[in-house]
Amino acid sequence: MATVTLSKVGKLYAGANGAEVRAVEDVGLEIADGEFCVLVGPSGCGKSTTLRMIAGLEEISEGTLEIDGKRVNDLPAKDRDIAFVFQNYALYPHLTVTENIAFGLKTRRAHRSALVAALTGAGAARAAEGARIDARVAEVSRTLGLDPLLSRYPRELSGGQRQRVAVGRAIARDPKVFLFDEPLSNLDARLRIETRTELRLLHRRLKATIVYVTHDQEEAMTLADRLVVMHRGRVQQNASAHECFERPANRFVAGFIGTPPMNIVDGNFADGVFRAGGAAVALPGRAAPAACALGIRPDRLRLAASGAAGALPASIVAVERLGDRTDIALDTAWGRMLARLDADAARDAREGATTAVAFDAAHVHLFEPGECGARIA
Repeated sequence: MATVTLSKVGKLYAGANGAEVRAVEDVGLEIADGEFCVLVGPSGCGKSTTLRMIAGLEEISEGTLEIDGKRVNDLPAKDRDIAFVFQNYALYPHLTVTENIAFGLKTRRAHRSALVAALTGAGAARAAEGARIDARVAEVSRTLGLDPLLSRYPRELSGGQRQRVAVGRAIARDPKVFLFDEPLSNLDARLRIETRTELRLLHRRLKATIVYVTHDQEEAMTLADRLVVMHRGRVQQNASAHECFERPANRFVAGFIGTPPMNIVDGNFADGVFRAGGAAVALPGRAAPAACALGIRPDRLRLAASGAAGALPASIVAVERLGDRTDIALDTAWGRMLARLDADAARDAREGATTAVAFDAAHVHLFEPGECGARIA
């Protein structure tokens, strides 16, 4: 496998009236050998463009890309020794599962056959190469549980089976780096959960270097050794999933990572007290600019009796019971807030009821003003 290093990488496109559109800006990443790195962010944030630049499918406008310490900015995609798994699987419809898995091996190793043919004769070369390909296809199909499907065509497979064939084709080539572009987005919810578990186990077996793109932050958090959160073409945070959730670098990361998203309220801070919408909460020992934002995770909120000291008056707008947990939407002086409670704590919650919302000040995050205002430690 290999390391992947991006140094101040950027991508510019020609826009209307000759103006340049910057899709990716100043991306710096060091992806370790064998690491599962996930690029995550909303649509249009630059994550897929970054992946395609690593693959060689997009030219790099600025900066340097290295694979295993070798600069590859100008190296064609076919010479980078990477495997790309596309969102739509990109299987050949006229080829069987066996032929799809073997396709990359046959094209990539054609030069080897030519060399062996020169030394041993064409017939022996074809036989030797064919045996190697057959053995590799058999090994990959066992790993992914594809043995019963080898004679089928893509049209005869389910979405999950096609996805496994696409992964198998990538694995068969034994590349330095695997690149995945939202490979689970076409699967239903249950199959996505099952398949991402398979991908994680597969990564452990292969010890492969993987760069994976998704807009689904839950998928990103369950798969990644490390998350790279992107927004407006820039990296907002590069850390473990735990770090991004517990200590988000800025307001954007706080609002994007986590399901349901963090409640964030704009207000003012003075003398250890945060004020917004006519309601105030004391945050002893904290410091922040006069204009700032307060963030609190839904699972850190709890319901309190109306009029309870230190709690925000609230009315229950909606109750969503999800088995072991309940999501409650509330209207407060700070606007709409969402609380996530365990089922027992929310047993008596009813839409239209008057209540109050309380939380521990130790679990509050404060952010500087702006869409990407930094978290105040």
